[in-house]
Amino acid sequence: MLLEILFELIFEIPATRAIALAVLPALVLLLFVRKKDQLEPEPPKLVWTLVGLGCASVLIAMLLETAGIAVLNAVFNKENLLFHLLHWFIVVGIGEEFSKYIVMRLKTWKSGDFNCLYDGMVYAAAVSAGFALTENVIYMIRYGAGVLLMRGIVSIPAHISFSVFMGVWYGLARRYARAHMEQKARQSHCLAVLVPAAAHGWFDLLASNLQETLPLILFIIFVIAMFIVAWRLIMRTAEQDHYLTTSTDRI
Repeated sequence: MLLEILFELIFEIPATRAIALAVLPALVLLLFVRKKDQLEPEPPKLVWTLVGLGCASVLIAMLLETAGIAVLNAVFNKENLLFHLLHWFIVVGIGEEFSKYIVMRLKTWKSGDFNCLYDGMVYAAAVSAGFALTENVIYMIRYGAGVLLMRGIVSIPAHISFSVFMGVWYGLARRYARAHMEQKARQSHCLAVLVPAAAHGWFDLLASNLQETLPLILFIIFVIAMFIVAWRLIMRTAEQDHYLTTSTDRI
């Protein structure tokens, strides 16, 4: 009852509706990704554990971003273009995607359940869903429930898109490792962070200047293209899913 009253006073909407707006978009997209896991669906306990770890990874990202911004402020002027590029691509992009990746890897890399190509996609989506819904709650507390609609339409699908890029390369890293191709496995681990970080950086850089026409047009084009690529990757990886059991797996 107290929580309901507080939410109605702060956000002017019932607590259950505010929480649903903050949480449901990420979980719906996660369930869509998981539904495509037809060969050997991942255990629900593992998936929800990864969602919880994704929530916790927000704290890691906040620490990394705080340290990164402090360094940038000490070295660059905020009007410098390089400041903004490093901020969005390195501090935010790599900071957030690495935070998701590290909790995912610590939990799943040695797991016996990680035995199919598509599993990496499910793991990355679960962690990103946890991260995105926590970020949503933080934004709601800071700026009010009015921000949730736009975040539900754009920001949360963007996080899931980043996770698709991460999941593709994470699954390939497992595939190469099973085939004893260690160099390709290491490269895939790096790309599992760098590719989503690059997409994340472009997303935030363009989103930071939507008051002008050209950045707004570029942002819309970029988001639509990213969603299409992510959708196709989900469908293709699901169709090509197979067990990773021996060194003779297809590469």
